[in-house]
Amino acid sequence: MDANRTLTAPRRNFGDWDPTGRCVPRSVAERLQRYGNGELDLDFRQIAITADDVRSDQLTTHDVNPRDVNYARYREECLREGLDPNSSVEVEALRPGVLRDRVSQEIEGLVDDVRQWNIEFRAEEADRELLRALQGVARRIVQGEPAVEDDQDA
Repeated sequence: MDANRTLTAPRRNFGDWDPTGRCVPRSVAERLQRYGNGELDLDFRQIAITADDVRSDQLTTHDVNPRDVNYARYREECLREGLDPNSSVEVEALRPGVLRDRVSQEIEGLVDDVRQWNIEFRAEEADRELLRALQGVARRIVQGEPAVEDDQDA
């Protein structure tokens, strides 16, 4: 890679709002900065669980273990966000539809050419259909049946 070029890589985090869950993206970014020779700039954005999700008071919470090695940083972050550092929320607390919508929105936001995306999507669907058909043929052969049904018997 060119010494003057930095690759920006968007990263979306779908993780728990707890000491370890909040530590993961920070740890990854720090390690890549330390070992990546400055060639990769990670754009981490928390998609779920966010501070706003926790603030909503609509999700199931549980107590935090204050002996967790990541607790001190978690506590600081919670206090900055105006949240209780003794409470956490798992990503599973979000309704599946909400999580699915967030994932879809983030993916669609990263797509530059929607037309090309749709072409690739249709081609991938056709490939899947072909693989399913081939799997059916292979299963029939393994079971000692004819690979294709003889239409002449009908």
